[in-house]
Amino acid sequence: DGLTFDDQFSVVSLENIIFSNVASSFFVMQELFEQFKKDISLSINEQMPGTANWYAYKAMLFQYGKDLVPEKDYYDNTGLTDEQIAAMRIVKYAAAVESKDRSILYIKVATGDNNGNRYPLSSIQLTAFKQYISDIQYAGVRIQVINDTPDDMRLNIDIYYDPLVLNELGERLDGLSNTPIQDTIREHLKNLPFNGIYSNQGLVDVLQAVDGIHIAEIKYAGSRYGAYSQFTEIDAREVAHAGYYQVIDANLTLNFIPDE
Repeated sequence: DGLTFDDQFSVVSLENIIFSNVASSFFVMQELFEQFKKDISLSINEQMPGTANWYAYKAMLFQYGKDLVPEKDYYDNTGLTDEQIAAMRIVKYAAAVESKDRSILYIKVATGDNNGNRYPLSSIQLTAFKQYISDIQYAGVRIQVINDTPDDMRLNIDIYYDPLVLNELGERLDGLSNTPIQDTIREHLKNLPFNGIYSNQGLVDVLQAVDGIHIAEIKYAGSRYGAYSQFTEIDAREVAHAGYYQVIDANLTLNFIPDE
C-alpha cells in the first residue's frame, strides 16, 4: 500500500490492531482453558466418595424437609423445579477439615442471604442436617458439625489519612460516606472465602487502596469464638473456627492521623 514499515505497524495501523486483537483473543482463550481445567479438577475432587471435599460437596446438596432415596446418598427430585430445589438447599457455605491426627472430620456449615451475609443454621435445621450427614457418612468416620455464630474480631488500626479527602473521624469530605474505612473492613471480611485464610497483610492492602488512606498499620488484631470471652491475638494469619468473621463497632478502634 506504499506505506513504510513504521507506518504499517504504528499504534493506529490496521495491521497492528489486527495483531493485537488476535493476540488478546489467544490470551483470553488460554485463561479460559486454564480456569476450565481448575473447575474440572475441583469437580472431580469434590465427587470422589469419602474424601473431605466430598463431604463438603454433599453438605451443600442437603435438602431441608426432604428424605433421601432409601439406602442411597441422594434425593429423588422428580417433579421439583430448580427453584424449589434451590430453596431446600439451605446450606450455602460448607467446608470439611480433618483434625491434625485425622481422628475427626469437622464439617463447617452456614446459611446466608442474597447479600453475602452468613448465618448459622437454626436448631431445627441443624438437627435435620446432622441426620442427613449420619445417613451418608462412611462407617468408622467420626464427624463433628460446626455450626457457630461468626468468630468475633477485635481490631486496633492506625489510619494515616489525606486531609484533603477525609476528616479526623474518617468521614469523606465530599459526603459520599461517613464510614468508608469501617465499610471496607466489613466488606473484606464478608468477601473472604468460607473457611478461607484471613491475613493482616491482606486487610492492610485493602485499606490502603481506599481513597484518602495513605498508610494503614494494624496495632492489634485478635479473634474469639464460641463461649470464649478472651481474644487471642492473630499472628499474621488465621482461619476462623466458624469459617467466617464479624467485627462489631465496640471491637473496632480506628486511630485517624493526618498525613500532611
